Amino acid sequence: MSAISESSAASTDTGKETTWIGRPLPRMEDQRFLVGKGRYVDDIVLPNQLFAAFVRSPHGHARVSKLDLSKARSASGVVAAYGGSDIQGLKDVPPNWVLPGSHVKGRPPLVRETVRHVGEAVAVIIAETQAEAVDAAALVDVTYEVYPALIDQNLALEEGAPRVHADIKNNTATIMPAGAGGFDAAAAEAYLNIKLTVKNQRLIPFPIEPRAVNADFDAATSRLTFYSSNQIPHMLRRMLAAALEFPEHKLRVISPDVGGGFGPKMHFYPEELLLAWLTTQLARPVKWTETRSENNVATTHGRDHNMVADIAADADGKILALRVRGVANIGAYLSSMGTGVPTINVALFLLGVYAIPVSEALITCVYTNTTPVDAYRGAGRPEAAYLIERAIDRVALELGLDPAEVRFRNFIQPEQLPYRQGVGTKIDSGQFANTLNLALEKINYKALRREQEAARAEGRLFGVGVSNYTETCAMGFGPLLGAIGFDRGGYESALVRVHPDGHVSVFSGSHSHGQGHVTTFAQIAADSLGITPDEIEVIQGDTDQVPFGTGTFNSRSVAVGGSAIKIAADRIAQKMKKIAGHLLQSSPEKIFVSQGVFGTEDGQATIRARDVAKAAWTGHNIPYDFGIGLEETEFYHPVDMSSPYGAHIAVVEIDRETGEVDLKRYLAVDDCGVIINPLLARGQVHGGLAQGIGQALYETAALDSDGRPTAEPSIPRSDMLPRFETDHTISPSNTNPLGAKGIGEAGAVGAPPAIANAIIDALWPLGVKEVDMPFTPERVLNAIEEAVGRDAKKVAAQ
Repeated sequence: MSAISESSAASTDTGKETTWIGRPLPRMEDQRFLVGKGRYVDDIVLPNQLFAAFVRSPHGHARVSKLDLSKARSASGVVAAYGGSDIQGLKDVPPNWVLPGSHVKGRPPLVRETVRHVGEAVAVIIAETQAEAVDAAALVDVTYEVYPALIDQNLALEEGAPRVHADIKNNTATIMPAGAGGFDAAAAEAYLNIKLTVKNQRLIPFPIEPRAVNADFDAATSRLTFYSSNQIPHMLRRMLAAALEFPEHKLRVISPDVGGGFGPKMHFYPEELLLAWLTTQLARPVKWTETRSENNVATTHGRDHNMVADIAADADGKILALRVRGVANIGAYLSSMGTGVPTINVALFLLGVYAIPVSEALITCVYTNTTPVDAYRGAGRPEAAYLIERAIDRVALELGLDPAEVRFRNFIQPEQLPYRQGVGTKIDSGQFANTLNLALEKINYKALRREQEAARAEGRLFGVGVSNYTETCAMGFGPLLGAIGFDRGGYESALVRVHPDGHVSVFSGSHSHGQGHVTTFAQIAADSLGITPDEIEVIQGDTDQVPFGTGTFNSRSVAVGGSAIKIAADRIAQKMKKIAGHLLQSSPEKIFVSQGVFGTEDGQATIRARDVAKAAWTGHNIPYDFGIGLEETEFYHPVDMSSPYGAHIAVVEIDRETGEVDLKRYLAVDDCGVIINPLLARGQVHGGLAQGIGQALYETAALDSDGRPTAEPSIPRSDMLPRFETDHTISPSNTNPLGAKGIGEAGAVGAPPAIANAIIDALWPLGVKEVDMPFTPERVLNAIEEAVGRDAKKVAAQ
């Protein structure tokens, strides 16, 4: 049965081209998952399979004074056991994005002597079964000499603070300035000067499928096959081959179905390097699937960035200058993108969608005794959006102005686009005022403000919060990436092949971990080729099958990966029209294609796409110079990035007695350029909103003084979220042939400041100006009680 329903089928009227882009097709890949036919790394059990279990440190900072593996080595089923001294030949796992001048400390495969964060692996046990490996790991005898742990990045910078790495002063990995300066002069002329302190707390990404690896070395062929739940298979192959000093052409990375990525599954980890090495030593496949407890401490965390902003504004709310000082916690070691995310990805987006004439920033990345911090959905853009959107609201509230109106007064204007901001970002397109106006209209903003007045008269705490975000996406231009120390290409690959029977295979260097690539990529190719999406197979995640690609992150899959597919498919379509024209005795310009049928404009002559394909592959009845085959490869390399943006509005009511926040409504109006599939775009927005709301209201990776998580992350359930109201404006990007931008990270960027602004709006009459995320009942109630206490003291003093 066709996956394309009657109601969604394209027109087959004579002379009309098929159009699939823009249709809300249900995900074609879902049926396989719904009937239990998904195939994840943990499902893969190879002949002679071995299993690994790790012994991890319970301390954040310690010296391993004793490591005794003897009992583990003699345990039932154990094949091998290794500590740090047993793998001296293995290098540390290097980062992939290193700002010039950074002090680099990569992650060791196993602790050699000093433990630097809770969860760091001290030993690995290899056994015939998973249970035997786990049991033997419990027999390992480790003695630790425990040292004080540095958890807070600001304390780590203080004079005399212990060093995480003995050879790095002040625990500083890198310092990055941005902007042209001039804040003090602008501030001296300003009507209003404000100092704002904001914190983006540490988060644990928590994908539904944890990390998993199965490494298999074939001694007969000297080939290594490496299964990994990963977002960037080709990049992993390159990094793994370099670290292992293994020939890259003999290394195959297969990333099958991936149960969520969110950023952490595009990093290179010690467990991956170690298992690849172990299989070469043991000549048997070695498998490891992360436990949920390991995920909390061994997989990279997100955010953990403290910022102080100085804001200068005039009496009308126009921001004249912004100065930001950020201190980012990067953990004990540099993860793959450790210096890039909190610097480039924060500093360059600090001005949001606003024309602020003077700006300067200084970001400091600090080592601490915590799990390394790296990219997590939004990767720096949420931190930047949170600061600038809190700044806009603070200016409005201090001046007694409407926060929405202050945004209109500061927006980049259409005639200024493309607009280069003072911190370096270029905004390519946007209708910022139109998007905010649509959001205000859809939520009936004026009525909400009237409702707020009535609520305040009754003593209720009712707030409305607005945020306008941008998140430049679809990385990017290779020479620029090289200049900022990012050892990765910005292109994406696609190979499109039309088979002799007319069916199509699309091989993409992007890789899905829940976004719906099978559907959206099929729609793009179907539009170009004039066939239905269910005649197209999309292949991803196998470096032996797919041309060398970059992978999925930075909301780049459609804008870059989809553009590669479109370009390759367009070239094939032109050749097919040329062949069809010859066979129908018409010029290619007068040939149309729809629903797999080529025809002349008058409809008098037609030929099936499969017959055109057969002619292309046999060479029958076509001129010799047409060549053989219908296959094209494209490495699409964008020169610039696109700038999706949006306007989000949150409505909250706070229980004065308990501090509980009731998120009553949430509206998101996003602009991601041309939308390939509106249904999937909404799904991406919903997912991002759930994570953004989770950060705002519930989640934190709270650590004790030794760096141990004090509780499981409080991930919101569906019944803890409101019904999302969504809409889109469309400002096509001129940076790629599809006109598309990103959408996958939008909700995670826009939601935290919208909710924060709503909460502060509700509490402002009490004198509450700032509360840190997450806005738990305890934290909000404390802010209320402190404000009430201050008022009581004032009254008593009078």
